[in-house]
Amino acid sequence: MTSARPITLIGLALSGLTITGLAASPIAAADPISKEQCVDAHSRGQDAKDAGKLSLAHKLFLTCAQPACPALIQGDCARFADDLNRQQSSLTFVARDGQGADLPDTAVYVDDSLIVTRLDDGKAHEVDPGRHTVRFTSGGKEQTVTLVVGTGEKGRAVVATFGAINPAPAGGPSGGSAGRAPEVRPEPITHHPKGAYVLLIGGGTATLGGGALALYELGQVPKNCSVSSGHCTAPPGDPVFGKAKSSVQNANIGFAVAGLGVAAAVGGVVWYVTKSYTDAEGTGNVVMPVVTRDSAGLALSGSF
Repeated sequence: MTSARPITLIGLALSGLTITGLAASPIAAADPISKEQCVDAHSRGQDAKDAGKLSLAHKLFLTCAQPACPALIQGDCARFADDLNRQQSSLTFVARDGQGADLPDTAVYVDDSLIVTRLDDGKAHEVDPGRHTVRFTSGGKEQTVTLVVGTGEKGRAVVATFGAINPAPAGGPSGGSAGRAPEVRPEPITHHPKGAYVLLIGGGTATLGGGALALYELGQVPKNCSVSSGHCTAPPGDPVFGKAKSSVQNANIGFAVAGLGVAAAVGGVVWYVTKSYTDAEGTGNVVMPVVTRDSAGLALSGSF
């Protein structure tokens, strides 16, 4: 009985030493950063920033932004780290099978560096701006995506589809034509009768030409003659009578031509609008009457 007591006391002493040692290890691991380490992180951070390695530069500046660093270096590093935080780009990764279901058991490499082993949390991962090659691996399959990331681009989703994993059914709901592009039928083309264009162009030309002729000839009537009354203030046999008569006759011809032109143009518009057809409709000829105040006739419509 008496010999067991010293053993108990020694065991307690050893236990106390063990507990003390375990408690002291975190303190040793949390030793403050030295001044030399602060200066080194400050210098290497600027070099990494100049080289476009924003992720590395951001980590180095966070290191020298600790309160243990000299105030001047700490202020610089804190400012640089905050500026890089705004410039830092990040990506999120998504992997799906052939039916569009997520594949969380997927590893992702960016420029051959392993970034994640699973896609469960949906977190964004920091990358430097520029061109990157993203490689997804799942179920022994690989998919590679190449992209260019802009400065400050946050949370850009990079999606890889593994069509060979759980592929979509070969047949759709009806069991036959999945994966085949739907048939696209061209829209029917509407055609207008060519004769309508002839009437429109000819009628417009006749209207303008006849109107111009009528106005010109009316302007040639001698001033001492009245078109409305048909009288001239001149002695019998005066040449003004012949000139006035000729101008009035020519003006009437101009008015008649202009009237026919208007009628033809109106007929062309009606024909153009009412006799159009599509490829699915017939293109037979149609005879259409054209009646004006001074004349009457027939217009033949059709594909000619």
